[in-house]
Amino acid sequence: LVATADALVENFRPGVMNRLGLGHEKLKEVRPGLVYCAISGFGQTGPMRGNPAYDQIIQGLSGIMSITGTPETAPLRVGYPVADTLGGLVGAFAIAAALVKQKTKGEGAFLDVSMLECTLSALGWPVSNYLTAGVEPKPMGNENMTAAPSGAFRTGKGLLNIAANKQEQFVTLCGLIGRPELASDTRFAERETRKQNRAALKVLIEDALGSASAATWEEKLNRAGVPAGRVLTIPQVLEEPQVTERGMATSFEGMSGMDRPLTVVRGGFMVDGVAPTPTAPPPRLGEHTDEVFAALPGRGTSRAQA
Repeated sequence: LVATADALVENFRPGVMNRLGLGHEKLKEVRPGLVYCAISGFGQTGPMRGNPAYDQIIQGLSGIMSITGTPETAPLRVGYPVADTLGGLVGAFAIAAALVKQKTKGEGAFLDVSMLECTLSALGWPVSNYLTAGVEPKPMGNENMTAAPSGAFRTGKGLLNIAANKQEQFVTLCGLIGRPELASDTRFAERETRKQNRAALKVLIEDALGSASAATWEEKLNRAGVPAGRVLTIPQVLEEPQVTERGMATSFEGMSGMDRPLTVVRGGFMVDGVAPTPTAPPPRLGEHTDEVFAALPGRGTSRAQA
Protein backbone atom coordinates (compact mmCIF):
# COMPACT_ATOMS: atom_id res chain seq x y z
CA LEU A 1 0.00 0.00 0.00
CA VAL A 2 2.72 2.50 0.96
CA ALA A 3 4.58 1.97 -2.30
CA THR A 4 1.56 3.28 -4.21
CA ALA A 5 0.52 5.99 -1.73
CA ASP A 6 1.10 9.74 -1.85
CA ALA A 7 0.32 10.28 1.83
CA LEU A 8 -0.08 8.33 5.05
CA VAL A 9 -1.92 9.51 8.17
CA GLU A 10 -1.61 7.94 11.62
CA ASN A 11 -2.74 9.07 15.07
CA PHE A 12 -0.89 6.76 17.45
CA ARG A 13 1.20 8.01 20.32
CA PRO A 14 4.82 8.73 19.33
CA GLY A 15 6.86 5.55 18.99
CA VAL A 16 4.02 3.14 18.27
CA MET A 17 4.51 3.09 14.49
CA ASN A 18 8.24 2.55 14.96
CA ARG A 19 7.54 -0.47 17.17
CA LEU A 20 5.26 -1.83 14.45
CA GLY A 21 8.05 -1.42 11.90
CA LEU A 22 6.05 1.29 10.13
CA GLY A 23 7.87 4.44 11.20
CA HIS A 24 8.69 7.30 8.85
CA GLU A 25 12.30 6.30 8.21
CA LYS A 26 11.31 2.72 7.43
CA LEU A 27 8.52 3.69 5.06
CA LYS A 28 10.71 6.22 3.26
CA GLU A 29 12.74 3.26 2.05
CA VAL A 30 9.62 1.94 0.32
CA ARG A 31 8.29 5.30 -0.90
CA PRO A 32 10.95 8.07 -0.79
CA GLY A 33 8.43 10.79 -1.70
CA LEU A 34 5.89 9.79 0.96
CA VAL A 35 4.06 12.52 2.88
CA TYR A 36 3.84 11.05 6.38
CA CYS A 37 1.43 12.82 8.74
CA ALA A 38 1.56 11.88 12.43
CA ILE A 39 -1.27 13.40 14.50
CA SER A 40 -0.93 13.06 18.26
CA GLY A 41 -2.06 14.84 21.39
CA PHE A 42 1.17 16.71 22.04
CA GLY A 43 3.54 16.11 19.13
CA GLN A 44 6.56 13.90 18.64
CA THR A 45 8.80 15.78 21.13
CA GLY A 46 8.50 17.41 24.53
CA PRO A 47 7.83 16.15 28.07
CA MET A 48 4.19 15.22 27.31
CA ARG A 49 4.87 13.43 24.03
CA GLY A 50 4.03 9.99 25.44
CA ASN A 51 0.80 11.00 27.19
CA PRO A 52 -2.48 9.60 25.87
CA ALA A 53 -4.99 12.23 24.78
CA TYR A 54 -8.63 12.57 23.90
CA ASP A 55 -10.46 15.72 22.88
CA GLN A 56 -11.52 16.75 26.38
CA ILE A 57 -7.98 16.38 27.71
CA ILE A 58 -6.77 18.85 25.07
CA GLN A 59 -9.71 21.20 25.67
CA GLY A 60 -8.74 21.44 29.32
CA LEU A 61 -5.00 21.79 28.80
CA SER A 62 -5.36 24.33 25.97
CA GLY A 63 -7.32 26.85 28.05
CA ILE A 64 -10.51 26.54 26.00
CA MET A 65 -12.51 25.27 28.95
CA SER A 66 -11.30 28.13 31.16
CA ILE A 67 -13.00 30.71 28.91
CA THR A 68 -16.14 28.69 28.07
CA GLY A 69 -19.20 29.45 30.17
CA THR A 70 -19.95 32.26 32.58
CA PRO A 71 -17.84 33.28 35.57
CA GLU A 72 -20.19 31.10 37.63
CA THR A 73 -20.19 28.00 35.38
CA ALA A 74 -16.72 27.93 33.77
CA PRO A 75 -14.70 25.91 33.07
CA LEU A 76 -16.94 24.06 30.65
CA ARG A 77 -16.27 21.68 27.78
CA VAL A 78 -17.21 22.94 24.32
CA GLY A 79 -20.25 21.01 23.11
CA TYR A 80 -18.46 19.09 20.34
CA PRO A 81 -14.94 17.62 19.93
CA VAL A 82 -13.36 20.86 18.76
CA ALA A 83 -9.75 19.79 19.50
CA ASP A 84 -10.19 16.55 17.55
CA THR A 85 -11.68 18.50 14.67
CA LEU A 86 -8.88 21.08 14.63
CA GLY A 87 -6.25 18.34 14.65
CA GLY A 88 -7.82 16.78 11.57
CA LEU A 89 -8.22 20.09 9.74
CA VAL A 90 -4.65 21.22 10.40
CA GLY A 91 -3.41 17.78 9.36
CA ALA A 92 -5.34 18.07 6.09
CA PHE A 93 -3.92 21.56 5.40
CA ALA A 94 -0.39 20.37 6.13
CA ILE A 95 -0.79 17.35 3.84
CA ALA A 96 -2.17 19.51 1.02
CA ALA A 97 0.84 21.84 1.30
CA ALA A 98 3.29 18.92 1.41
CA LEU A 99 1.68 17.32 -1.64
CA VAL A 100 2.41 20.46 -3.66
CA LYS A 101 6.09 20.04 -2.78
CA GLN A 102 5.88 16.36 -3.61
CA LYS A 103 4.38 16.99 -7.03
CA THR A 104 6.76 19.83 -7.93
CA LYS A 105 10.02 18.59 -6.41
CA GLY A 106 9.40 14.89 -5.85
CA GLU A 107 10.16 15.24 -2.15
CA GLY A 108 8.16 13.85 0.74
CA ALA A 109 7.76 15.24 4.26
CA PHE A 110 7.24 14.21 7.86
CA LEU A 111 4.37 16.22 9.36
CA ASP A 112 4.25 16.38 13.16
CA VAL A 113 0.76 17.61 14.11
CA SER A 114 0.05 18.35 17.78
CA MET A 115 -3.61 18.64 18.81
CA LEU A 116 -2.59 20.92 21.68
CA GLU A 117 -0.74 23.28 19.35
CA CYS A 118 -3.55 23.20 16.77
CA THR A 119 -6.01 24.24 19.45
CA LEU A 120 -3.77 26.98 20.81
CA SER A 121 -3.22 28.43 17.35
CA ALA A 122 -6.99 28.48 16.75
CA LEU A 123 -7.68 30.41 19.96
CA GLY A 124 -6.67 33.61 18.18
CA TRP A 125 -7.36 36.75 20.17
CA PRO A 126 -7.52 35.17 23.67
CA VAL A 127 -3.92 34.05 23.22
CA SER A 128 -2.69 37.13 21.34
CA ASN A 129 -4.33 39.54 23.83
CA TYR A 130 -2.48 37.85 26.64
CA LEU A 131 0.85 37.66 24.82
CA THR A 132 0.83 41.22 23.47
CA ALA A 133 -1.12 43.13 26.11
CA GLY A 134 -1.02 40.95 29.22
CA VAL A 135 -4.83 40.67 29.28
CA GLU A 136 -5.81 37.36 30.85
CA PRO A 137 -8.88 35.89 29.10
CA LYS A 138 -11.95 35.41 31.30
CA PRO A 139 -15.18 33.48 30.76
CA MET A 140 -17.95 35.84 29.64
CA GLY A 141 -20.74 33.48 28.71
CA ASN A 142 -22.51 34.74 25.59
CA GLU A 143 -20.94 38.20 25.74
CA ASN A 144 -18.22 39.45 23.38
CA MET A 145 -15.36 41.14 25.20
CA THR A 146 -14.46 43.28 22.19
CA ALA A 147 -17.80 45.04 21.79
CA ALA A 148 -21.27 45.74 23.19
CA PRO A 149 -24.05 45.12 22.52
CA SER A 150 -22.70 41.87 21.13
CA GLY A 151 -24.10 38.62 22.50
CA ALA A 152 -27.28 36.61 23.06
CA PHE A 153 -30.46 38.45 24.01
CA ARG A 154 -33.87 37.25 25.20
CA THR A 155 -36.79 38.20 22.96
CA GLY A 156 -40.52 37.62 23.13
CA LYS A 157 -39.81 34.11 21.85
CA GLY A 158 -36.36 32.60 21.70
CA LEU A 159 -32.77 33.81 22.01
CA LEU A 160 -31.27 36.16 19.45
CA ASN A 161 -27.60 36.84 18.81
CA ILE A 162 -26.93 40.48 17.99
CA ALA A 163 -23.53 41.88 17.01
CA ALA A 164 -23.93 45.66 16.80
CA ASN A 165 -20.16 46.08 16.93
CA LYS A 166 -19.88 49.27 14.87
CA GLN A 167 -21.13 52.65 16.04
CA GLU A 168 -23.53 53.01 13.13
CA GLN A 169 -24.93 49.52 13.81
CA PHE A 170 -25.58 50.44 17.44
CA VAL A 171 -27.36 53.66 16.47
CA THR A 172 -29.48 51.73 13.95
CA LEU A 173 -30.31 49.07 16.53
CA CYS A 174 -31.49 51.68 19.02
CA GLY A 175 -33.85 53.12 16.44
CA LEU A 176 -35.22 49.76 15.37
CA ILE A 177 -36.09 48.67 18.91
CA GLY A 178 -37.79 51.99 19.62
CA ARG A 179 -35.13 53.31 21.99
CA PRO A 180 -33.22 55.93 19.94
CA GLU A 181 -32.28 57.82 23.10
CA LEU A 182 -29.91 55.02 24.12
CA ALA A 183 -27.51 56.08 21.37
CA SER A 184 -26.94 59.43 23.11
CA ASP A 185 -27.01 58.14 26.69
CA THR A 186 -23.58 58.92 28.17
CA ARG A 187 -23.34 55.33 29.46
CA PHE A 188 -23.67 53.92 25.95
CA ALA A 189 -22.71 56.67 23.50
CA GLU A 190 -19.16 55.40 22.95
CA ARG A 191 -17.80 51.90 22.28
CA GLU A 192 -15.75 51.73 25.48
CA THR A 193 -18.50 53.09 27.71
CA ARG A 194 -20.90 50.53 26.25
CA LYS A 195 -18.48 47.76 27.19
CA GLN A 196 -18.21 49.15 30.72
CA ASN A 197 -21.99 49.30 31.07
CA ARG A 198 -22.90 46.23 29.03
CA ALA A 199 -25.09 44.71 31.77
CA ALA A 200 -27.31 47.77 32.06
CA LEU A 201 -27.51 48.09 28.28
CA LYS A 202 -28.52 44.45 27.91
CA VAL A 203 -31.43 44.87 30.31
CA LEU A 204 -32.77 47.80 28.31
CA ILE A 205 -32.36 46.05 24.95
CA GLU A 206 -34.01 42.85 26.15
CA ASP A 207 -36.93 44.85 27.52
CA ALA A 208 -37.50 46.28 24.04
CA LEU A 209 -36.94 42.95 22.26
CA GLY A 210 -39.71 41.36 24.33
CA SER A 211 -42.29 42.81 21.97
CA ALA A 212 -41.55 40.30 19.19
CA SER A 213 -40.00 36.92 18.46
CA ALA A 214 -36.35 36.22 17.69
CA ALA A 215 -37.32 35.31 14.12
CA THR A 216 -39.09 38.64 13.62
CA TRP A 217 -36.21 40.65 15.02
CA GLU A 218 -33.68 38.64 13.00
CA GLU A 219 -35.35 39.60 9.74
CA LYS A 220 -35.81 43.23 10.76
CA LEU A 221 -32.29 43.81 12.04
CA ASN A 222 -30.52 42.08 9.17
CA ARG A 223 -32.55 44.02 6.62
CA ALA A 224 -31.23 47.22 8.25
CA GLY A 225 -27.63 46.04 8.32
CA VAL A 226 -27.40 44.98 11.96
CA PRO A 227 -26.00 41.41 12.18
CA ALA A 228 -28.46 39.15 14.00
CA GLY A 229 -29.34 35.46 14.12
CA ARG A 230 -31.54 33.16 16.14
CA VAL A 231 -29.98 30.61 18.49
CA LEU A 232 -31.03 27.30 16.92
CA THR A 233 -30.78 23.63 17.79
CA ILE A 234 -29.01 21.19 15.46
CA PRO A 235 -32.33 19.78 14.12
CA GLN A 236 -33.59 23.31 13.54
CA VAL A 237 -30.60 24.52 11.55
CA LEU A 238 -30.60 21.38 9.38
CA GLU A 239 -34.12 22.35 8.30
CA GLU A 240 -33.25 25.97 7.53
CA PRO A 241 -33.85 26.97 3.88
CA GLN A 242 -30.30 28.40 3.70
CA VAL A 243 -28.91 24.95 4.50
CA THR A 244 -31.32 22.86 2.43
CA GLU A 245 -31.14 25.07 -0.69
CA ARG A 246 -27.35 24.67 -0.90
CA GLY A 247 -27.55 20.88 -0.61
CA MET A 248 -25.64 20.51 2.63
CA ALA A 249 -27.10 17.08 3.36
CA THR A 250 -27.31 13.97 1.17
CA SER A 251 -29.46 10.93 1.91
CA PHE A 252 -28.99 7.30 0.87
CA GLU A 253 -31.93 4.89 0.78
CA GLY A 254 -32.03 1.18 1.49
CA MET A 255 -29.14 0.99 3.92
CA SER A 256 -28.74 -2.39 5.59
CA GLY A 257 -29.70 -2.38 9.24
CA MET A 258 -31.43 1.01 9.08
CA ASP A 259 -35.17 1.72 9.10
CA ARG A 260 -34.71 5.15 7.53
CA PRO A 261 -32.39 6.83 5.01
CA LEU A 262 -28.79 7.46 6.02
CA THR A 263 -28.11 11.20 5.81
CA VAL A 264 -24.63 12.75 5.82
CA VAL A 265 -23.36 16.31 5.39
CA ARG A 266 -20.75 17.54 2.92
CA GLY A 267 -17.82 19.89 3.40
CA GLY A 268 -18.63 23.56 3.88
CA PHE A 269 -17.61 24.81 0.43
CA MET A 270 -18.56 24.74 -3.21
CA VAL A 271 -16.33 24.48 -6.28
CA ASP A 272 -17.29 26.74 -9.18
CA GLY A 273 -20.81 26.87 -7.80
CA VAL A 274 -21.13 23.09 -7.46
CA ALA A 275 -21.44 21.36 -4.09
CA PRO A 276 -19.06 18.39 -3.65
CA THR A 277 -21.81 16.07 -2.48
CA PRO A 278 -21.04 12.48 -1.39
CA THR A 279 -21.66 9.95 -4.15
CA ALA A 280 -21.84 6.92 -1.86
CA PRO A 281 -22.62 6.23 1.79
CA PRO A 282 -19.84 5.67 4.33
CA PRO A 283 -18.31 2.20 3.73
CA ARG A 284 -18.88 -0.69 6.08
CA LEU A 285 -15.83 -1.94 7.94
CA GLY A 286 -13.65 -3.84 5.47
CA GLU A 287 -16.02 -3.24 2.56
CA HIS A 288 -13.24 -2.33 0.11
CA THR A 289 -10.40 -4.45 1.46
CA ASP A 290 -10.49 -7.01 -1.34
CA GLU A 291 -10.84 -4.29 -3.98
CA VAL A 292 -7.84 -2.36 -2.66
CA PHE A 293 -5.56 -5.38 -2.31
CA ALA A 294 -6.59 -6.84 -5.65
CA ALA A 295 -5.32 -3.70 -7.36
CA LEU A 296 -1.83 -4.03 -5.89
CA PRO A 297 0.92 -5.75 -7.89
CA GLY A 298 1.46 -9.32 -6.71
CA ARG A 299 -1.52 -9.22 -4.37
CA GLY A 300 -4.93 -10.75 -4.53
CA THR A 301 -8.00 -11.72 -2.60
CA SER A 302 -6.17 -14.40 -0.65
CA ARG A 303 -3.70 -11.79 0.61
CA ALA A 304 -6.49 -9.43 1.64
CA GLN A 305 -8.30 -12.15 3.58
CA ALA A 306 -5.07 -13.15 5.29
